[in-house]
Amino acid sequence: MRTSKPTPRFLPTLTEVVQPPHAPEPPPQSPIDTDVMVARVMQAVAPHIENQLRELVADLVQEQLRELSPRIQHDLAQMVRAAVEGAVAEMPVPPSR
Repeated sequence: MRTSKPTPRFLPTLTEVVQPPHAPEPPPQSPIDTDVMVARVMQAVAPHIENQLRELVADLVQEQLRELSPRIQHDLAQMVRAAVEGAVAEMPVPPSR
């Protein structure tokens, strides 16, 4: 069991408010160099952006090729037909018997 001590007749009292010491001022920050910051960010994200850009460009090229393929085939067939017809027209006509 705890025995309680008698309370002293006069207790000291705090008569002065003590302020904590002021924290030292942080050193002034140097101005941010925007160009350096942009270069760092670009260096960090460039590999990710490049991969995504490659995939996007590849998809766009494939889509354009799918759309252009029938037209290219048609134009190629016309050029071949014109070349063959021109070659046939230039052939000498065999003499009649």
